[in-house]
Amino acid sequence: MVHAIPKSGFARTYLIEEDEGLMAIDAGSIGAANEIEVYCNQVLKKSIQDIRIITATHFHIDHIGGIGTLLRKCPPETRVLFHPFIKEYLAGKREMSPMKNWLKGLMPTMITSCSRIGKLSHLAFENLAGVPLSVMKDHCRLPYEPWIRYFDADRLPRYQIGLSDWEVIATPGHTEDSVSFYSNATKELICGDLIIGGESNAGCLNRFCWDEALIREAFKMLREVARPRIIYPGHGNVISDDENAFRKVGIFPRSG
Repeated sequence: MVHAIPKSGFARTYLIEEDEGLMAIDAGSIGAANEIEVYCNQVLKKSIQDIRIITATHFHIDHIGGIGTLLRKCPPETRVLFHPFIKEYLAGKREMSPMKNWLKGLMPTMITSCSRIGKLSHLAFENLAGVPLSVMKDHCRLPYEPWIRYFDADRLPRYQIGLSDWEVIATPGHTEDSVSFYSNATKELICGDLIIGGESNAGCLNRFCWDEALIREAFKMLREVARPRIIYPGHGNVISDDENAFRKVGIFPRSG
């Protein structure tokens, strides 16, 4: 099952709890890493040593900015899992997806996300890796690279990752490396920045994206392969429905 960390920074941070252990998703700030430890101890009554996997829905600074801090708290066998494209980013062989709609897309998302900031550490990043600007490509380095593993490119766009029935699903659109995580058993979906959660238990596709056509296609594909009752977005409020939470998600206008 999914646990939403109450306050973590601009991006939402989640923990998946299964019999095999814990998986942390989108530890996007130094504060988020610390909040995960507190949540494990005080709410789950578990040790942070139970974290087996640390991953991110995509390689943006507000989703990866605390991974190194979290990894240092975890046992030596804990691994970081990323999309295969990130290996190319780190090697300087590929540039991150250029983003569109900075004003009408990013600004509303940032405003929505402010309620998740409770401490200065929620605004603190370990370095500048994950900033989606070409001028920052030389800063795309991570000190924990030896602990990084990559999703199996031959098995994407969809396969089980070895934690109960949880699947990783490639959902490009916000960025080319965007992924979602889905459990058919619990009907829970962690979708990253594909969807932005709004008020009144509703959401919409994210205007701040690399490719609007692809984000539409990713959403269409997800509706065909998944039927979540709960959607955990990268920003904003959780979306729920007794039958299918996708019914609560709107698609932005084509002219947008």
